[in-house]
Amino acid sequence: MDNYVLSSSFYCVVYNGQCIKANLPEGVDFENHTICFQNQKPVEIQFVYLLDQNESMDINIVIKEHVEVQMIETKIFENHSHFQKKIYVQESAMLHIFSENDSSNEEDIYVKEEVFLQNDALCQCGYAELSDGCYDGKYHYYLQGEGAQAKVRMAVLSKKKESKHYEVFIQHCCPLTYGQMDNYGVVKDEGKLIIDGVGSITKGQHGSASHQTNKIMVFDEKCVAQANPYLYIDEYDVKASHAAAVGKMDEEHLYYLQSRGLTKKQAMHLITYGYLKPVIAVIDNKMIKERFETALSKVGA
Repeated sequence: MDNYVLSSSFYCVVYNGQCIKANLPEGVDFENHTICFQNQKPVEIQFVYLLDQNESMDINIVIKEHVEVQMIETKIFENHSHFQKKIYVQESAMLHIFSENDSSNEEDIYVKEEVFLQNDALCQCGYAELSDGCYDGKYHYYLQGEGAQAKVRMAVLSKKKESKHYEVFIQHCCPLTYGQMDNYGVVKDEGKLIIDGVGSITKGQHGSASHQTNKIMVFDEKCVAQANPYLYIDEYDVKASHAAAVGKMDEEHLYYLQSRGLTKKQAMHLITYGYLKPVIAVIDNKMIKERFETALSKVGA
């Protein structure tokens, strides 16, 4: 559980719900499983979450009004662990998150994250789900104030006999809100991957926009892949769109790369990287872009 790297000058390591190592900036406190941000200046901070087998952890994060935070998350969980996190982004606050799952588990882990955004609040989150092991993740965003925005980007790799399921849900609870998700996945060997993208605009939430893209590429015949888009729209004056695709890797592309001197493993690595890379193109935050680039460059065949 100590195979993590601290890459920010400010950090907090949380083991089974208890802070075991920290260097917190002024205006940031961690007490009773709650992290509160009241910093006067923008801050970058890394959180490392460690969970033993069969353990559970509940974390609350509060971003106060007009506060700006760049957050790097490292998750290292063991079999049958449960992680639940709630984030409250108050009025005009800005939260940018890069969340990397570095777990190496043989059996399921369960994660549920909920983000609540008030007036003119912004949360942009990039999920690098490239871990070894099975995973069941639910990421729910609730746009509870006018002008609230949620932008979710995800890159997923499922290989060997891993089974991974993700539900990304954006609920528009107020008018003039914006939600966008871009989910890309690659499945190899006998892996299984299901991505459910859900956008919901209830009646009265005029001027809102909900957009989603869900795409998965499969390498082998025994792969199982589903990209399921759902849009629940109960208002006329809105914008909504979805795109979903599941397709097989182009064998001619693989052959071409090998003909140029690459091994099959190198060619598959390059194809995987190229397929997941579009996630980076839609990100407008430098920190998330750079960390996504680093994470994807390590993806093996």
